Amino acid sequence: MAVTVRHGVNTLTLETLAGKSVAQVREEVGDLLNVPDSAQVRVNGLPAVDGQSVPEGASVEFVKVAGEKGA
Repeated sequence: MAVTVRHGVNTLTLETLAGKSVAQVREEVGDLLNVPDSAQVRVNGLPAVDGQSVPEGASVEFVKVAGEKGA
């Protein structure tokens, strides 16, 4: 089963990413999707860490958090 990776408007769906770590996914598709090093990652909508494994059928999203307005 494939893993879908998103960054902004860019999306890739690849069979080869299942079982790899988040760091490996970032390394493999980061240049293709123009993912900045500072981008946070979410797996199936939940925050993830670099050592976390990506399950089959997962949705991986790299997000760059925009600035927040102070109180």
